[in-house]
Amino acid sequence: MLVEDDLVLLVPPPGASAVLSAQQTRSLGVVLAEVAERVGAP
Repeated sequence: MLVEDDLVLLVPPPGASAVLSAQQTRSLGVVLAEVAERVGAP
């Protein structure tokens, strides 16, 4: 994971993938919003 200014970049290893349930997708959104708030993203 790379964080610069107000951008977060998730870089998986080559060939890797992820399958998320609807609940996991919502949880990821909540976590990313919390991170953005902590780093002061608009």
